[in-house]
Amino acid sequence: MPAQDDVLIIGAGVAGLAAAAELHEAGIRVRLLEARDRIGGRAWSIDAEGLEQAIELGAEFIHGMPPELFSIAQAAHLDPIELGGENFASDGKSVKRFDFFQKSESVLNELDGRGPDRPFMEFVHEHVKKDPEKLQWATRYVRGFHAADPELISVHAMVRESRAEGKIEGDRQFRPAHGYRTLVEWYQRRLAGVAIDLNSRVRSIQWSRSGVEVLSFGARSGRLYRQAKKLLVTLPLGVLQADVSENDAVEFVPDLPQKRKAASRLAMGRVLRITLHFRERFWAIPKPGMPSLTQMRFLMADDEYFPTWWSVYPVEAPLLVGWAPDIYADKLRGKTHDQVVAQARASLEHALPQYAREIRERLVAGYFHDWQEDPFSRGAYSYVKVGGLGAQEALGAPVENTLFFAGEATEAEGHHATVHGAIATGLRAAREILAVVG
Repeated sequence: MPAQDDVLIIGAGVAGLAAAAELHEAGIRVRLLEARDRIGGRAWSIDAEGLEQAIELGAEFIHGMPPELFSIAQAAHLDPIELGGENFASDGKSVKRFDFFQKSESVLNELDGRGPDRPFMEFVHEHVKKDPEKLQWATRYVRGFHAADPELISVHAMVRESRAEGKIEGDRQFRPAHGYRTLVEWYQRRLAGVAIDLNSRVRSIQWSRSGVEVLSFGARSGRLYRQAKKLLVTLPLGVLQADVSENDAVEFVPDLPQKRKAASRLAMGRVLRITLHFRERFWAIPKPGMPSLTQMRFLMADDEYFPTWWSVYPVEAPLLVGWAPDIYADKLRGKTHDQVVAQARASLEHALPQYAREIRERLVAGYFHDWQEDPFSRGAYSYVKVGGLGAQEALGAPVENTLFFAGEATEAEGHHATVHGAIATGLRAAREILAVVG
């Protein structure tokens, strides 16, 4: 049996890395078990040949000015770039300037946390009966921003999230200049000397007040047992929701019915996002009858696959990102890489028919990762279902001062589904652990 660690951490995503760094620097013996062959979890930056800008396969934005990120921005070399530019909408024939955020916010600002909780769709039908355009944009906003089913997402949770965003200037958006890789690399430097077992798939966790024993499988090591005094679980919600009979699911022995109940009151949003790399910023080429797209930020399109596009402006890189949330992502399920790239190209041609030739001739490559099909995430990020307030607190609560939980789905103040929310839960879990072992 290997030497016992003070704390085992399952998952080397941002929450796990944040907790590990705090515990390690406090003198705690930490070991991370990560199923993937890399650290970072749903923060994953890659390079593309001939391109200086990092391509994000997962998290991309900094929402507002959260202290969890801005307090470390200099040390982690985040160099946040604030987004600007103009927003446009396309009906498949013409493109016009259009402030769709204002359209959707005219409905969202009426959200009320008083009274019984209800699904967003019920609320919006009541408030915009005579304005189908408002209904369309509000629904598209919820699907797009929350990656949520409007029939399931909680109005009370959306109100709490709106209030939380207001405290950090959530209407401002930033992007790490060099991608989220700099954050992951910063944590990696802080974890020098800490054991990080990659390709380590945890299958079962036997626990008691006296400690834990974790069974994992590695590509080279095979079956391996590890013991520790405490365990921090940072698995994504989709993995926690998986039935133990499924491959790559994790079994707790004894079982944790309270955690399963809490997880059932939350949902994992579905998104497929793709980055298209072009030889140049073709949309900056003037076209007769077209508004100037040189400073295009977002483009909303009437498309059944990719209804949302954005550039990386004010960085002038030849990249456009297509966003297929919720029901749109479902339509792309099971398609090959080439099929998804071809569909994204076709959708962009539909949104910008005036540039169809440039899109076909100047496309270099498409990059995406299907987080729904990834067995170690099983979705993009979490949201709260109707009646689910309190589930995040329950999911994140320690068990017998032995099992601890972190990850964006355990963030209970309205910052779930964000990188800074994940960091906050990792720091919270580290404090909880230090209170009983420090």
